[in-house]
Amino acid sequence: MAIHRIDFADIPQLSDRDKAYQSNKNPFESLIQYKPELASFAQAIEDRKKFPVDRSLLVKVLKEQYKNLEDCDLATNNIELLNSENTFTVITAHQPVLFTGPLYYIIKIFSAINMAEKLKKTYPAYDFVPVFISGGEDHDFDEVNKCTLYGKTIEWSQRKAGSVGRMNLDGIQEAINALEEILSNKDDAQKAKRWITEAYHNSKTYSEFTIRLVNSIFSKYGLVTLNPDHKELKASFASMMKKELLEQPSAPLVQKTQAEIESLGYKTQAFAREINLFYLQNGSRERIKLEDGIYKVLNSNISFTESEIITDLENHPERYSPNVIMRPLYQESILPNLAYIGGGGELAYWIERKSQFEAFGVFFPILIRRASAMLLTGGNAKNMNKLNISIDDVFKEEDRLIADLVNAESDVDLDLNDEIQQIEAVFQSIASRAKILDPTLEGKVLSEGNKQIKVIEQLESRLRRTVKAQQETEVNKIRKVKSSLFPNNGLQERHDNFFQYYDMYGDRLLDLMKSSIDALDKSFVVIEL
Repeated sequence: MAIHRIDFADIPQLSDRDKAYQSNKNPFESLIQYKPELASFAQAIEDRKKFPVDRSLLVKVLKEQYKNLEDCDLATNNIELLNSENTFTVITAHQPVLFTGPLYYIIKIFSAINMAEKLKKTYPAYDFVPVFISGGEDHDFDEVNKCTLYGKTIEWSQRKAGSVGRMNLDGIQEAINALEEILSNKDDAQKAKRWITEAYHNSKTYSEFTIRLVNSIFSKYGLVTLNPDHKELKASFASMMKKELLEQPSAPLVQKTQAEIESLGYKTQAFAREINLFYLQNGSRERIKLEDGIYKVLNSNISFTESEIITDLENHPERYSPNVIMRPLYQESILPNLAYIGGGGELAYWIERKSQFEAFGVFFPILIRRASAMLLTGGNAKNMNKLNISIDDVFKEEDRLIADLVNAESDVDLDLNDEIQQIEAVFQSIASRAKILDPTLEGKVLSEGNKQIKVIEQLESRLRRTVKAQQETEVNKIRKVKSSLFPNNGLQERHDNFFQYYDMYGDRLLDLMKSSIDALDKSFVVIEL
């Protein structure tokens, strides 16, 4: 195994905003509470103590959610630690994507696990628990029902609506069968199949299925997974939901911050509505909208007066679901959290929230960009070595790599730039003389020169195509490496599923990822397997 680290600025697939947040000149510093670095945690710990949460309720709910899980001794120990005022959490979160979805799902969880361990070493007087929030209240099923292994897409066909986490598992067996057909018969692959099958047979809802699967993968690391769709947890958040319903403070605060971000030259991320809550029932999750003093649940016959909706909220808090604008407030109000670890897109909407957190009296955490990583298999590494492609080179455009190969393999210098410059000089000289005789001739001469230059460029292109055809085998290998490491011209971590690589490397893969990922190391990691 070898670990290669590349500066974020050198990764063309990352957005400018993402790179800017990781740079030494973070343009968003006025919009965050703490710098995303280890030293910031000392102050964050002291500040967090001023924002108490209901620890007994949190522990009660987590124990309830873990009571039927196996192989979770480390997690249950960490849950017990949360009773202490000297214990804090490090959070990451994601939707319950099918079979863990793209690789970054796993990477962000390891980012949180390793952060908690690093904090314990740095601040031994305190305990730190990595928490993964498995959000399942969103209702866009198409965002969570697919994953890709070995270039094959597995899809769970389901026609139900409403909260994806509350959905039953009808139809998921077909997706499980498809996954099992793709995976090998090696011992580690058989273990993965057991994880998924046991999660299926012991779960009633998709949320339960996801939590069981995540626990199986990360059981030896003490990760605590939380489903926040819980009546008592939402009851503890009811006062803030009431404030959102009655006063609607979020939208203007977020919009003001978004204007600041736009002034910096960056696009904003989330759309803040007048009321940023959904009404959640089995089979539906619809927006709440205030019209002429009446609170209406869109696409339904449900409506409330002001007093009626407050009564309903108090009696049935589980029916109210925070959207992307309110969700950060919710999770930070129920957990004694210090840092949120997320991807570039997630942090983009978190940095729009500081003034909103202040208005609601909620602690605003340290925002840390999760690690980004690429898994370089032995086969790809071997091909890259034969093609003389370095780790840095592989991030170049495919055409550039092919051009470099063609130039390197050709015995003839294919670069005709010197010849082009000579032709330009000749026609410039002729044009200067012609201008003396007749000024109208200058443009005609230069135009003729441009035609000749285009002919030379076409000849150069033809020479390159000839050599490229002669090197077809090597060119195809380059394309194969690029398509493997950058599926659909994007980052591997956003496309390939974890189980594809677990199928190849088993538990060794988990150990390698665990030892390689550090969200505070602001570089892109290539893990050579």
